[in-house]
Amino acid sequence: MPQLQAYLIHHHDPARQPQRQAIGLLLQQLGIPLTAISEQPPLLPLPAGWRGRWRVLRGSQARLAADFAQRRLRQPGRRVELLAREARVRAKQLLQLLGCPEPQLAPAWRQLQLERIVSAKHAQAWQGALEARADAALVFEDDVAVMADSLQRLGVLLEALPPLLQCYPQLFCDLAGGYPLEQVVPLPLGLPPMAPLEWLLPGVHTNTACAYLVSGPLLQAWRRAEQRRPGLARLAIDHRINRASAIAAEEAVCGHWRQPPFRHGSFCGLARSWQQ
Repeated sequence: MPQLQAYLIHHHDPARQPQRQAIGLLLQQLGIPLTAISEQPPLLPLPAGWRGRWRVLRGSQARLAADFAQRRLRQPGRRVELLAREARVRAKQLLQLLGCPEPQLAPAWRQLQLERIVSAKHAQAWQGALEARADAALVFEDDVAVMADSLQRLGVLLEALPPLLQCYPQLFCDLAGGYPLEQVVPLPLGLPPMAPLEWLLPGVHTNTACAYLVSGPLLQAWRRAEQRRPGLARLAIDHRINRASAIAAEEAVCGHWRQPPFRHGSFCGLARSWQQ
């Protein structure tokens, strides 16, 4: 069995205590050590004047650029069309933010801060797995919903992990989903699947980052990408994973299921979103 490390990202939300207990018990049954990552800085008020407006604009435009970059990877035949659409959306967003009254910028500023805080916690998990020299890391946010068959299905995946890692050292597996696959994954570009995964895709295409498995070699590639482009650390976690993979992990593949082993609780009504 490969050496595994598991991490649970949370912020002590009492409403999510059942989810934290469930994932902890499941990992205990599998004998996988779990590290909780919960400390986070306080949210800061929006800086006054143009300084605050510039920060919101820069963060929003970076998010938009990362989103369109991933769309172009999913739909390479529409590259020119998507570049033109991105330019139009950027201009529209710029005009909206420049004309927006300052009090109305506060929600966007809060959202950007929360995204970066969550992203930093994931990066802390990656660093822990690299320092432990783990073959792979399991990363969970505490809105992950454990289902009746989650233990069995995760166990099957872990048993299949050695041949999967032998074939695909830079491996990412989405464990909880969120959006319909057709919206976020280029299914027509699929590789021959390997059980128990239903789809294998070239590159990394996250379907939210509520729960995932990532191999050690892919973590190393993400670290190289962020050394080259420190600005990746300012992205929301989904975009951060996708962009780091595109920059430095040419051999990466991602695995998906139509119904993954876990569920993203914030998407299916089993947990309140941290964005609320």
